[in-house]
Amino acid sequence: MEKFEFEQPEYLFCEIPIKDGSENDHRMWVYHRLSLSLIEFINVDYYIDFQFEGIQDRFTLENRYQDGYQNWFGVFVQNNCEITNNNPNQVLKDAWLFLEKFLKWESETYDEL
Repeated sequence: MEKFEFEQPEYLFCEIPIKDGSENDHRMWVYHRLSLSLIEFINVDYYIDFQFEGIQDRFTLENRYQDGYQNWFGVFVQNNCEITNNNPNQVLKDAWLFLEKFLKWESETYDEL
């Protein structure tokens, strides 16, 4: 048998696996393993008024099915960046790039089915 190394991913996509028809069905998080931090990403296009606490940033995602973009916020739910010597702003931006890549892959994959 060929020997190989398992690589641990830096980011993990998280969602609630069993859907029950509630608002929680659409929630998604990205876990950053190296900083032991959890970031929730929220598509705010469906909310008139919203306010989040903690370190956060706004992101946009090109919408393939409509003209324009989707507006997202990334918000730390659990932030251990300081104690793990990670820059929270960089972790947040890289987490978004990870999620954006996943969402594009998911969209393209389901279009092919």
